[in-house]
Amino acid sequence: MCRRFALDLDWDAVAARFAVDDDDVNADALPDPSYNIAPRQTIAVVAQGRDGRRHLTGANWSLIPRWSTTDDLPYPTYNARVESIASKPTFADSTRSMRCLIPASGYYEWHGVKPFYFHAGDGMPLYMAGLYSWWRASSATPWLLTATIITCQAVEGPASVHDRMPLLMSQPLYDAWLDPAVDGPTLLPQVHTAGESLSRALAFHEVAPLDGDGPELIRPVTREEPLRLF
Repeated sequence: MCRRFALDLDWDAVAARFAVDDDDVNADALPDPSYNIAPRQTIAVVAQGRDGRRHLTGANWSLIPRWSTTDDLPYPTYNARVESIASKPTFADSTRSMRCLIPASGYYEWHGVKPFYFHAGDGMPLYMAGLYSWWRASSATPWLLTATIITCQAVEGPASVHDRMPLLMSQPLYDAWLDPAVDGPTLLPQVHTAGESLSRALAFHEVAPLDGDGPELIRPVTREEPLRLF
């Protein structure tokens, strides 16, 4: 699972990476830098419309399906399991044609009560596979963009901390994943396999309990050697 992550990125660089035109970057909706983003807060998404134009904007981190009559769902939707997204009603429509990439500096997982920070060893951003949906309470209220992070079974090193992790996206699959004309369920086996390979290259370290916000949250825990008399 992924219920906290860090996001402190150069939006111009993210837009350039995905060929998002300046007019399609909604800077006012993008989140401020944060090292402790929680569900229901604003995250960033890269998504592609049916006209082929790509967009970089903010979204509520907890997907609400369009057919829902409320934004207060009885179950969490900030994560979606890759094994079931194509069949679960909450995520099925989005899996077919409303897929996105969710950028992050890194993310946290817990081993018991100890948090660990995961990030790319080369310091580059991570791009997590996501789904999005537009929702509004009534025809008189504005549309709200909502999104979820897809998770998968953790592999090797990351599995020593937690049994689940975000599904990371591989660059060769970016175009197909973002293209709403491509049927999502047919992509899932490739995306899953490629994501497992990327996950094996992640670096991670223990951090102090998350309190507040700021870059100090991702600093490794340093433990002093106990005093030895002999």
